[in-house]
Amino acid sequence: MSAGNVFVRNFIRELALLIFVFLLYFLAGKLSLNLSSIDGYSTPVWPPAGLALGFVLIFGNRVWPALFLGAYFTNTTHLPTSETWIQFLISNPQNITISLGNSTSAILGSYLLKRFSSPTLNIFQANEILIFFILAGPVSAFMSSVIGSLSLFYFKIIYFEFLFQTWITWWMGDSIGIIIFTPLLILIWKWYKGEEKFLRLIIFASATMSTFVFTLSIFFLTRNWEKEFIKYRIKSDGQIISSGIEHGFLENLRVVKALGSFISLTENLNRKKFDQFSKGIMEDSGSVTALSWNPLIRNSSRPHAEKNLKKDYSDSIGISIRKDQKLIRSPENEDYVYIRFIYPYSDNKQAIGFNILSDPTRKDALFSATERQDIEITSKINLVQSLKNNLGFLVFSPINRWDGEFGFATAVIRLTTIIENSIIGNDQNPLCIKIEEVNDPYNIEIFSKNCSNIDEKIFSDYFYEHPILIGSHVLNIKTIATKDYFQMNLTNASRFLLIISSLLTGLLGILLLIIMGKEKSIQDIVEKRTFELEKANRVKSEFLANMSHEIRTPMNGVLGMLTLLEQTNIDAEQKDYLDNAEKSVLSLLTIINDILDVSKLENKKLEFISKPTNINKLCKDVTQLFFADAKKKNLDLQINIIGLDPNLYVLVDENRLRQILINLIANALKFTFVGSISLDVNLSNDKRYIVFTVKDTGIGISEENIARLFDRFVQLEDSRTKKFEGSGLGLYISKQLVHLMGGDIEVQSKVNVGSTFQFTIPFQETEQRELPLGNLNTTKIGTNKNYHILIAEDNLLNQKFITKIFQKENIKVSVASNGLEVIQFLDDSLGHLEDRFDMILMDIQMPVLDGMEATKMIRKRNDSYRDIPIIAITANSMESQLNEYLENGMNGYVKKPIILSELLSMIYQNLT
Repeated sequence: MSAGNVFVRNFIRELALLIFVFLLYFLAGKLSLNLSSIDGYSTPVWPPAGLALGFVLIFGNRVWPALFLGAYFTNTTHLPTSETWIQFLISNPQNITISLGNSTSAILGSYLLKRFSSPTLNIFQANEILIFFILAGPVSAFMSSVIGSLSLFYFKIIYFEFLFQTWITWWMGDSIGIIIFTPLLILIWKWYKGEEKFLRLIIFASATMSTFVFTLSIFFLTRNWEKEFIKYRIKSDGQIISSGIEHGFLENLRVVKALGSFISLTENLNRKKFDQFSKGIMEDSGSVTALSWNPLIRNSSRPHAEKNLKKDYSDSIGISIRKDQKLIRSPENEDYVYIRFIYPYSDNKQAIGFNILSDPTRKDALFSATERQDIEITSKINLVQSLKNNLGFLVFSPINRWDGEFGFATAVIRLTTIIENSIIGNDQNPLCIKIEEVNDPYNIEIFSKNCSNIDEKIFSDYFYEHPILIGSHVLNIKTIATKDYFQMNLTNASRFLLIISSLLTGLLGILLLIIMGKEKSIQDIVEKRTFELEKANRVKSEFLANMSHEIRTPMNGVLGMLTLLEQTNIDAEQKDYLDNAEKSVLSLLTIINDILDVSKLENKKLEFISKPTNINKLCKDVTQLFFADAKKKNLDLQINIIGLDPNLYVLVDENRLRQILINLIANALKFTFVGSISLDVNLSNDKRYIVFTVKDTGIGISEENIARLFDRFVQLEDSRTKKFEGSGLGLYISKQLVHLMGGDIEVQSKVNVGSTFQFTIPFQETEQRELPLGNLNTTKIGTNKNYHILIAEDNLLNQKFITKIFQKENIKVSVASNGLEVIQFLDDSLGHLEDRFDMILMDIQMPVLDGMEATKMIRKRNDSYRDIPIIAITANSMESQLNEYLENGMNGYVKKPIILSELLSMIYQNLT
């Protein structure tokens, strides 16, 4: 083969590689744009970042041009049309800098990995994983996120207030994209090269994609909730503003109609009568700046009319027009509509005698009012009555007086006054307010307030429109969200949950890779040195236990935030999303708890705490948990307690017994589709054991699989487990617990007939030694007395959460945002004996004045509030800190995250 042919083949190969990288990055980028957060410029997970790093690690820096172009066209919405390519590139300078940041970040991450890690890309070794997740994820992603967010800010695409939010979301998105997709791409490449097994690739791909979907579900849930909340707020606030403006318009129209009725019915109308009536009806309307009577006369009646004008208004020049900003006498016309009377005269001297027909805008409105014989308004005009805020319009009402005279009752309306009056006392001031005349061919804007920069993409979906009809004019009132409005109403829920779920995704990714790496190492050790298998398994179990502990904290954070969201007003669809997210978290938490239990069992660290337990009540409570699910599947769930006294107490570990029963009943419910499930409880013949029997009519188990049923991590080969989810640990744990409690467990089953699980525990009857605590919530605290509680809390979500709880308890609440406001609330209430505070829930960390200092000040008061109960609401859990609160005068404490029963119990103890 000639050198030329080799060159051509290599060139084609390199070009095909660049095109492939470009297309894959471009397609992944376009799809990932659908994952944008509420600001529209950052995503919680950015897969292209992981693909870019993977491509550079595999193919080297030569793919950089494809990555740059892929990033550029991902952020570009159109191709050049009439402009040149140079003009096209210059018109989108932020895309150039963002693309440079994204592509160069991949080059940097590849350099760091190859410099400080193994060139073979062994991502299953613990030290290599650590280097990968530090250098490839947060470090390299930091560069692209900083360049990208600063570019958006520099080119004025986002505001400074959104800079940090955009950066943290961008950084997290790139980091998670690298953590999830770079290892996946490397494994695919290693499998393609024959260096990795297909099974391991499938396991890793399915697990990481599941984590990816879980992270997105959490984010979409909260993002959609935030969007709906903002849309609901803008609609609610827009309705308030629109209703206020419409009411203002209608009030002004009523003033004009009242003036018209007065003019049409009053005999011998003169200036005094007109002024007295006008003064009376203008007192209740701040937006009507003047009222006038404008009769229509012929030219023959002009001398008489001007004589009367001079009589009533000595400085009048007669019927006049405006020319070059000055009033001059009107030239002769066939008809005149002139201002005969006007109130107040002191502010409208230049208007007396003015021929309204000389102004085209006013003339059109007069003709329309005459033709329609109804009220009409002019288009927007600049009022001559005021130099400031002089935007407004005139309202004409055609009048036929009792003596046959025809004219127009007129009101001068200042539009800005109507707008300002509609938002006084409300929190809608940050909104942009626009009023447009929509029946005009050009949709003329009449008024705008706070409307700078509202064309920003982030605000485009958040507005409310309300058209109103005045005369023949249709005015559209539009309220649009602004930057300040977003800052006031946008919660941190999605951002906070995004960070938690992203950290959780990263931890799970690390755990999965380490587990797979350990599995691979163990497999090699087993093949070489089988006698060390037991030790290797113990190390693995200890590792799983430690990692389970580490993962539970962020998982509980996610679950806590979901619980907080559940307290808000959400529709049925959002409730379904929230329930699914909670079930996913709880399912994952159950698996991790099972792994932790297995580790404790193998290391003999599982603790048993025996106490007097009512077996009858325990079994009924456990069964009650499954009634709803059984009903959904049309199954008959029964409980039969034979020969046991309802008040019988047995010495046993209640929690472990409950765990066993839940595992067995849950299994029976999972594998039963027709028939029934029963729990039978009775004493053995020799009275030494309590016998528990869980029987179902499910799919059954084959005889060859029963022997392996209680082994850990076992996946049976029949249809019983292939179709169902599960960790394979529940029965193993149950068997170990039963044996440790001194009992035994066995199973009888037949395929397609059903299964019977039976276990025993020692029967040790005992007396009831623990008094029942009762249910403090059975009677609402606020039932017998109208309590008033002061909440000191600076976090808006906590304020809403606690306030909603107390509303359900019929307790009146007031909210302070810091300790200084607490003191002010107490001082202000001293003069109102009927509305005194009964308790203070005091947050510890607050701005201006913290909860500890505020408590000290209250305990030094010389009034009745000196002894008011004060309960600390704190995220601190160290005994030294909690004791410090009590030592400084607080009556108790409730730790965050707040558990409803603990909070109500503490309040009950201190209010009764």
